[in-house]
Amino acid sequence: MNWYVVIPSALALLLVIRGAGSLRAGHAPSGQRRRVARPALQGWGQLAIGAAMALQACAQLTDGVAARAALGGTTFLGLIAGGVLLTMARVPRRNR
Repeated sequence: MNWYVVIPSALALLLVIRGAGSLRAGHAPSGQRRRVARPALQGWGQLAIGAAMALQACAQLTDGVAARAALGGTTFLGLIAGGVLLTMARVPRRNR
């Protein structure tokens, strides 16, 4: 069993479960409640990072160099997008 496939898959599953829980329940997990101002954005950010980690695990199983490069680039963009969403979740919403 290759650990470079198992570990990203396990992390992806954990992040997708936590992201879906944040979106469904409408609040952040207990360890992050004080720091998160917008839990829905945090849920979407965790889902984006989880999807990127799943793509990383899938990229290790492909044979083509072009396919690996495309999945690697998509993984990188997914991680950046998830990080941006997690950062935006900590910033309080402006009063309108």
